[in-house]
Amino acid sequence: MAGVFKGLLSDRPGDVREDFDLPDYRLLVSSLFSSPGSIIPGGIAGILTPYLCWLSTGASIFMTLTALVTLVVALRIMTVISYRRRDHSDDSFAETRRWDREYFLGATVFSAVLGYSCYIALTQTEDPAAHITSVASTIALASGYVSRNAGRPKFVAVQLLTFCVPMAIGLVQASNDYYHYIGYFAFLYVAANIAITNSLHRNLLALSEATKQSRGLASALHSQNLTLDAALNTMIHGLAMYDRSLKLAICNAPHRTLFGIPETLALPGTPLTAIARFLIERQVISADQVRDIRSALSEVQQSQQAVTRELQTRGGRLLVVTIAPAAEGGVLMLTEDATERKATEARIERMARFDELTGLANRFEFNNQLSESFRKLERTGEAFALLYVDLDGFKQVNDSLGHDIGDRVLSETAMRLRGVIRGGDLLARFGGDEFVLILPSANLAIVTTIAQRMIDAMAKAFLLETKTVYVTASVGIAMAPLDAATPADLLRHADTALYKAKAAGRNTLTFFNPAMAEEMLDRHEIEVDLRRACENKSLELYYQAIIDLKTQDVVNREALMRWRHPTRGMIPPGIFIPIAESSGLIAAMGDWAIRQACHDAASWPNDVGVSVNISPLQFREPRRIVETVKEALIASGLGSHRLTLEVTESLLIEDNKGTLAAIHELRALGVKFALDDFGTGYSSLAYLSTYPFAQVKIDQSFSRDVHANEASKAIIEAVCQLARRLSMNVVVEGIETEQQRIAVQLLGAHRAQGYLFGRPEPVSAFSPDRGRHVA
Repeated sequence: MAGVFKGLLSDRPGDVREDFDLPDYRLLVSSLFSSPGSIIPGGIAGILTPYLCWLSTGASIFMTLTALVTLVVALRIMTVISYRRRDHSDDSFAETRRWDREYFLGATVFSAVLGYSCYIALTQTEDPAAHITSVASTIALASGYVSRNAGRPKFVAVQLLTFCVPMAIGLVQASNDYYHYIGYFAFLYVAANIAITNSLHRNLLALSEATKQSRGLASALHSQNLTLDAALNTMIHGLAMYDRSLKLAICNAPHRTLFGIPETLALPGTPLTAIARFLIERQVISADQVRDIRSALSEVQQSQQAVTRELQTRGGRLLVVTIAPAAEGGVLMLTEDATERKATEARIERMARFDELTGLANRFEFNNQLSESFRKLERTGEAFALLYVDLDGFKQVNDSLGHDIGDRVLSETAMRLRGVIRGGDLLARFGGDEFVLILPSANLAIVTTIAQRMIDAMAKAFLLETKTVYVTASVGIAMAPLDAATPADLLRHADTALYKAKAAGRNTLTFFNPAMAEEMLDRHEIEVDLRRACENKSLELYYQAIIDLKTQDVVNREALMRWRHPTRGMIPPGIFIPIAESSGLIAAMGDWAIRQACHDAASWPNDVGVSVNISPLQFREPRRIVETVKEALIASGLGSHRLTLEVTESLLIEDNKGTLAAIHELRALGVKFALDDFGTGYSSLAYLSTYPFAQVKIDQSFSRDVHANEASKAIIEAVCQLARRLSMNVVVEGIETEQQRIAVQLLGAHRAQGYLFGRPEPVSAFSPDRGRHVA
């Protein structure tokens, strides 16, 4: 309200400056009407003043003034009553100023009438009673104005002047000389009261400003308290502060919730002992944990260093409590509910060390354990074995039945392998369908027994929903320190033994021996040289004739890849082709063979075709082989009907939809397909009726003794009869004697291939005129 006192009123009472505060102005005007009890007694005193003068003097002027004062007092009271009956919280500036002016006008008229009454009593009567009554009443009412309206100094000045100036003039004009002195004193009285009013006004201003500041500070403090409470109670962690004597000073809602503390124990001043007693009685935490926390609190107070404790509540929550020093010897306790965080950390750590699908140790954990096994070997001399396990046929299961079934096979495999090993053995999934096992304190007999148990466990069928799946296992074994002195060498040697187990027919175990390492080194060198040969285009194609048994004409030539090594000489295909397949080189080599064969055959007679062997691995990228064939035919100009692609049964066993789609697309172009080495695999006759073969080649193992072996005769004859009905040609491989040629021809074979008709030779070795007839 200080702003109103300082700037609201102008020099004229009732006028308002523009820089006013309307709410404070309303409050100021309301204060004028706030005490009817002071207006009524003052009004009665004002009425009695001229009335008593009339009683004392009998002058009619005083009765007139009495009536006038009574009217003024009545009007003022009516104004007060009218004001107080209304709600003025939304009054406009004009309405508020109207009430202000009405009050000011009533008070001024009231004081002016009484001042005039006093003047009449002093100047027109010689009655001492009238004099005393008038002067006393004027001074009393003037003093009341000073105290009541000190907040309006200009207003008080007007009232004092209308009260006291007429009295002072009357005293000066009175016939009594002594009154003259009192009259002069009255002027000093007015001046003194104005000064007092101004002083009171300044004090009121200061008090108002102080009150306003106090309210502002209180409001700010209250707001800060609310903000602090909100911040404390919305914290994720619990917070409690104790003073030097370990009495509670602050406690937020999360702290109460974490420890289950009731509000009655969360009040400032609550001793720690009372809270501890509650926690023990309610079995929130144990007595030992409470003692540990109290000890930690004391330790922090002494050392002024923060400490951390972990508490496991009876409810299963894991609380991490950090205790830190606070001001004036107190301590601060911050409590985190770390249950979920710790569980997440444990899950992350487990994911980092264990395989999610099988629950076994992963590659990272296995490598750590393998290194630890070697460190133990150095300390104690305790030998151990490493078993490398790979599933046979798992890829076919994954490709044909889907990864869901494959994952279930891997999970079941882990369970089976766990069931046949010892408690202290470490089994890990190394990746894909590979598992590794560390067998500590194991001799050859124990290792062999456990490895065979693993093989036997995997030999049982997997019954998965409506599917029955068979997957076997091959095991490679290396012993430490006998076979290797480092983790990398031991793992590599176990892998080498596994490779030999696979080559030996799978579903078996093989121990590592140094000769395997030499063989693997030699194989590695061949692979490196083979890559270089592919880059240098130093591979060659040889061709072996396929003849028509009736006409003895060459109807086709089979392209056979050859590799002349710069130092090793001619390396047999049986050695470098498997290396190419396992190293991923076969796709590029196969692409080259198709392009080169088409290029070479384009210069042969039009009725002589060319056959190219295709590895099943090449059909892992069916689009690639289709595009390669198309490009080779276009580039060479060879008719598509002259190209035959020879595939083996292993390609058909996989029953891959992408493979079948590629075969049908190439058949639509006119490319022919031949089933090679029939009789060496499953030899299912269903292949001949299911797939679009133009030719079937019977393996040389049947022609070798066809003239003497009745079983071979029966097989060749049955295949020839079925092929005739399906409009296929039959090629019998390995014909080396005239006797064999006659036998297979009598059994119904259309074509033959073998040394009797010519050995494989490069394209430069036969001339165009030899392209049609056998030499």
